[in-house]
Amino acid sequence: MQNKTKHKLSAAQICGWIIWWLVTIVIIGVIIILFTRSADGAGASTTFQYKLIDIFFSLLYVTQQIIAFFAIKLLHKNGGYLWPIVLIVLAFLGSFLYIVPGIWGLIVNHPQKR
Repeated sequence: MQNKTKHKLSAAQICGWIIWWLVTIVIIGVIIILFTRSADGAGASTTFQYKLIDIFFSLLYVTQQIIAFFAIKLLHKNGGYLWPIVLIVLAFLGSFLYIVPGIWGLIVNHPQKR
């Protein structure tokens, strides 16, 4: 028999995963809207340049989600500050909700010395 131990998630990680899923659903919805529309708000048809911009921003946000995935998964690795700070930086780059697990991770990873 294999002895498998489950890794227990912290409250900061659970919060991070909830935010990650919410942001992922929003990004998927926006990408679907961007690539299925044939005209902008004024009624003008979209051009190739607009589609390139759509692709660029879609790839940018997908990359941020991949980074956020690993940052949440490794939030408490070795009790370090790297991954919480990565989440805080991601919060300033676009997905502002990542500030919550980022700061929470910093607090949990920095115990007060008595």
